Amino acid sequence: NIELTNIHRLQVKRYSFKDLRVTGRFYLGEVNMASVVSMAFDFQYVKEFSVFASKFDRISMFGIKLVQCKEFNVLGMTHFASLGAHAIKVKCDKFSLAYNWFGHVHDSSLDVEYGLCDIQGNTFNSLGGKPFLNMKPIDSSQKMETNEIAMTGFVFRENKFASVPLLPFASLAMPYFSLLSPTTSYLDIDSNQFPCSCQRLGWLLAFGKFGYNSHILAEVGSTKGSGTTTFIKKLYDTAGPCMECDHMECLDMDSSLDTYTMTGLVYNSEEGVKCAASGVLVRNYDDTSDKRDDSIVESDSDHHNNTVSDKVDLDDDDDTNKDANAANSLKIDEYEKDQNSESKIDYVNNMITYVKEDV
Repeated sequence: NIELTNIHRLQVKRYSFKDLRVTGRFYLGEVNMASVVSMAFDFQYVKEFSVFASKFDRISMFGIKLVQCKEFNVLGMTHFASLGAHAIKVKCDKFSLAYNWFGHVHDSSLDVEYGLCDIQGNTFNSLGGKPFLNMKPIDSSQKMETNEIAMTGFVFRENKFASVPLLPFASLAMPYFSLLSPTTSYLDIDSNQFPCSCQRLGWLLAFGKFGYNSHILAEVGSTKGSGTTTFIKKLYDTAGPCMECDHMECLDMDSSLDTYTMTGLVYNSEEGVKCAASGVLVRNYDDTSDKRDDSIVESDSDHHNNTVSDKVDLDDDDDTNKDANAANSLKIDEYEKDQNSESKIDYVNNMITYVKEDV
């Protein structure tokens, strides 16, 4: 076992644990780290990797990299100010994040292959990308290589998304969700919370209620899987009460997300759907696409005039990204510039030339 506890300023150099195999537990308890550099916690194998009640100001790309582990646990209100892209890259039989706080997370911050995944009770303050894009269940053929009968499944409940300053389009994408089946895996998605704000959540409300952008959302990470629309729809349908957050805490409100959507969005025959309070349009590109998801969006011939008909952009690397965010926030241009600059700095600072990874 390796245990590091009650350390106010822990510093770990790159490759400190390279190729190390820990047959017991690696434990970080009540430690503070200003920066977790790339490959700081790089293990070949760990039976149990656990973090409790600790604080990390910044975890860079591949800051935590476990080739294989039995259990990965982060518990007890551990505080992550910022997670870079692919900050946590692990392959574990059991992966658990419970009751922690995340400040800023970016594309594939949680790059995880799992047998059983449990993400619950966490607060996600700001999503700067798509943190769940690379969350993937371990292939069944790989599970059969061992003699152990392990439980498989996915739990995603009671998480809070403060959405500061907004929830970027498709930021909740999880394409590998399609690899999970209720007949073979335990699935529990319930009571996740969002603020009742059309300006922050316009695209999510319009998709959940009217099927807006179902085709474009399905294309996000489509080379990985087709689970994004199913996962996001489950988040919306099973959402808990709305919440209101400040810098200290989040408090529950009386109304549900679905109830708020009924009054938070208004329809105009000339302009389409917009936020009732601000008048910001919620745009939809699916009605101009030659392919549409008929399982979610009703046919144009029967319902074109009764459903929402404007357009939301895809928050991706193309030009439409800027339009969608501008439609959801009055100050999003400055926010995107800050995020782009931070992503570029993170990439340069954390690139390791001889390690080849899919980014």
